[in-house]
Amino acid sequence: MSNFYSDADFKPLSLMSLLLSIVSVILVSFLLFVPLPQDTRHTMLGIDTAICALFLFQLSLDCYRSKLRLRYLKVHALDFLASLPGIEFFRYIRLLHIIRIFLMLRSRKKIGQQILENPKEATVATIFTLLIILLCLGSSLMLLFEENAPNTNIHTAADALWWSIVTISTVGYGDHFPVTFAGKVLASVLIVCGVGIFGMISGLLASIIATPHDKQNAQYKSNLEQILNQQQQLLDKVDRLEKKIQRQGNNETPDNKKGIE
Repeated sequence: MSNFYSDADFKPLSLMSLLLSIVSVILVSFLLFVPLPQDTRHTMLGIDTAICALFLFQLSLDCYRSKLRLRYLKVHALDFLASLPGIEFFRYIRLLHIIRIFLMLRSRKKIGQQILENPKEATVATIFTLLIILLCLGSSLMLLFEENAPNTNIHTAADALWWSIVTISTVGYGDHFPVTFAGKVLASVLIVCGVGIFGMISGLLASIIATPHDKQNAQYKSNLEQILNQQQQLLDKVDRLEKKIQRQGNNETPDNKKGIE
């Protein structure tokens, strides 16, 4: 496995791309093979472009963190190609990425170790993944529930997406709202999930503020090692001085001792 993967491939943001790749392939399949209204196509293209932006960010970050960047670019060249927005058919290349991620999941120990070593990155990956999935599912289901309902005010995919964003953010402008029972249940679920997501964001920000920066940690460790080294040097000098005094005491002659008496 080491011949095909680097440590960057096991980072939480890399694992995030598994679910987003599945969502991206589903979106593109609808765009290419299902006749959709023009506004629905535009909305789905917007979501696909946002996912592509996340893919490019994740790939660029992993390439920067990789020790063998040129090799990383060669291995992930197709992933970069599949992440180009506006070329929907290229998104099917991500099926290879999905297969590669599933093969990586066999190394559960290493994945778990990376998550434990990078809790902040794991939180960021979870937030992005939940946001994309909730927006896609929430807007799709809400449009399905409300589009043909009497007295509905959610008529298009753009309306449903806007409603999902407002609901997840717990703002609730009230310009769009569900009128069916299923829509209200869905709204309740999204509100609870939105509160949880923003709670995760608040915890992440608090952790970033409270936790010392990596450079500060490195400086602290360096100062501590320097103090410990100086302390050890002093102990060595004291030990040598004690041994010298002991040798001088043992080398005293009996005549010297009598003279002292």
